[in-house]
Amino acid sequence: MELTKDLAYLLGALRDGSVLRYSDKRGKIHHYITFYSKDIEWLKLISKILKMLFSEKQIFCKPRTGTPYVRIYSKKIATFMEKEFQHPLTSQITWKTPRILRETKNKEFIKWYIAGFWDAEGGFDIRTRQIRFHLSWDGSKCPPLEDIKNFLGRLGIETGKVGMYENKNGNYPRFVLRVSKKENGKFLKRIPISNPSKKRKIGIVTAK
Repeated sequence: MELTKDLAYLLGALRDGSVLRYSDKRGKIHHYITFYSKDIEWLKLISKILKMLFSEKQIFCKPRTGTPYVRIYSKKIATFMEKEFQHPLTSQITWKTPRILRETKNKEFIKWYIAGFWDAEGGFDIRTRQIRFHLSWDGSKCPPLEDIKNFLGRLGIETGKVGMYENKNGNYPRFVLRVSKKENGKFLKRIPISNPSKKRKIGIVTAK
């Protein structure tokens, strides 16, 4: 399968997901890919993209406690993600930006990867009017956010430095990358963000 805009978007969205292999109590090995979000509208969008790219059965779950998710049990997809995009079949805390995205000269793939990343792990600070990217990482620096900074620079969008701050709710440091406020309009024009609730939060009127 060749890299496409939809696949690039999913790779970015996986920053709030997982690709895992595990053994159950009877020793049977299972593989799956999962996308998590409290935003059901966005999960439905992810589900639609998954259907276009893969034919495997999906599980759409809204638990009473915990975060809703869409999941596909598939060794084929999990090993595809591991082989083609270097995604570990365990915790993604050290999953670097896929090599194919770091090496591509196709800016459209970069735009869709950034969009998926922001839709999953991005935010908009209403008080400061800043677009931000967040990510936890096992280390003193965060290569995936450094890559996002470089990608945005290639698209002519200025950002600040990748900063680190204490993560009071997790085991690993939390990092943030902020888009320069003067670049908000440029970011929204050039990056095809698709998360409905986040688009509404930053004042984008979406078609019904």
